[in-house]
Amino acid sequence: PAVLKWINKIGLVRWGFTGLALNEFEGLGFSSSGPFRGPVAKTGEEALARFGMDGMSLDDVVGAQTKIIVSCWILSFIGLSLTRQKFEVMKNPPV
Repeated sequence: PAVLKWINKIGLVRWGFTGLALNEFEGLGFSSSGPFRGPVAKTGEEALARFGMDGMSLDDVVGAQTKIIVSCWILSFIGLSLTRQKFEVMKNPPV
C-alpha cells in the first residue's frame, strides 16, 4: 500500500545492506567469458543499478543511518522523560 512505502526507508538493515553492497561493488569488474544464462553485469556499477542502488553513495548511507539512530534516541528520551517512577511513601515504623 502507498501509505506504508516510508517503512522501507527507515530500516537499519536495508541501509546496512546498501552500504555493504556499495563498498563491495563500486569499481569492481566482472569477467564475462564463459557460458552464462541471462544478462551479465560487466561492472560493479551495473550490478548496483540492477538492485536500484545507482546514484547512491556511502555518505547517503551513513547519513540515513545516523538520522535513524538519532531519531530513536530522541524518541527514547522523550518516552523516558514522560514516564515518572512511582515510589511508595515510607512510613516510620511503630515504636
